Amino acid sequence: MAQDLLWLNGDIMPLEEGRVNVQDRGLLFSDGIYEVINFYNGKPFTLREHLERWEKSASGILLDSPGTIEERMQVLMDLAGKSGYRNASVYGQLTRGTAPRNHLFPSNDTPPTEFWFARPTPEFTSGVKEKGVSLATHPDERWEHCEFKTISLLPNCLAKERAKRQGAFEALQYLKNDIVTECSASNAWCVRDGVVFTHPATHRILNGITRMAIIDVAYALGIEVREEAVSLREFLASDEVFISSTTMEVMPVTAIDNKPVGSGRVGSVTTKLMKGLRERIVADCEAAAV
Repeated sequence: MAQDLLWLNGDIMPLEEGRVNVQDRGLLFSDGIYEVINFYNGKPFTLREHLERWEKSASGILLDSPGTIEERMQVLMDLAGKSGYRNASVYGQLTRGTAPRNHLFPSNDTPPTEFWFARPTPEFTSGVKEKGVSLATHPDERWEHCEFKTISLLPNCLAKERAKRQGAFEALQYLKNDIVTECSASNAWCVRDGVVFTHPATHRILNGITRMAIIDVAYALGIEVREEAVSLREFLASDEVFISSTTMEVMPVTAIDNKPVGSGRVGSVTTKLMKGLRERIVADCEAAAV
């Protein structure tokens, strides 16, 4: 029988039994990193790429990540397999560990806290990708190192909640100079005259693993991609808009701030990328070793 499972510092248990110390620095200071990896029919998609970014994020906040990528890959394969879910979403978090509350880092011999849990992959309401979703614009209030996947996500949560209260699916964030960066929990894309635009992978955005896969898929399909900054005005005037993440893959956007994007229907470029990414996922997972 499938169940939500947790791997916590080497031990596997039902997710609801997991506990961390109240002095864990992840709880006190949001001092940690995270990743999310999807398994399709028991096989992970871009597992190594996610774990390489995990290492980059840890290094970016001066946090030593224990073990090797290969060891962590085995942990996640075992966890997903034991959960019994064929389509699983595996979330992982690494913090600087438990120590008396102090802004200074604890001693180097303080063991980090690492956990991963496996749950069913989120499913979207039937037809949502055929109709598309709506976005609400929101000022980008995050810190200066969005390229690291840290657990300091309060500004993201506030943006997404405000979007929800406006009846939107996601928040489209923009800087003080009106440059669009990304959404609260996904990368943002627009299509203008058949060309796909997305913000360059600088410190202003998280370079999504799915984002990189979409760029590869686009080139394979002969679709031009430009990693260039786009103003909010240009973004709102685009022919098509879509967003992407590990759990959503490609999600079409048909309205922003209650106004239609282009024709108000899912566009042809978005449809091609949605189909192309899914085909790559299936092919990569089928080719993966058992």
